Amino acid sequence: MSVVVLALLIISLVTAAVLMVAMLVKDKPFYGGIGLCVLLGPGAVLTFWYTALSWG
Repeated sequence: MSVVVLALLIISLVTAAVLMVAMLVKDKPFYGGIGLCVLLGPGAVLTFWYTALSWG
């Protein structure tokens, strides 16, 4: 069980890092926002989407 949790943690950290690099390379701040949400958790994802939709 702990190996699975460790693997999921590593995958989420790698995903966030890739999104941050994509943000810098493609100049898309949306990717960076998603990367931060991946790091912070599901509550941050909902807050990010709410903010993005309310500004749009």
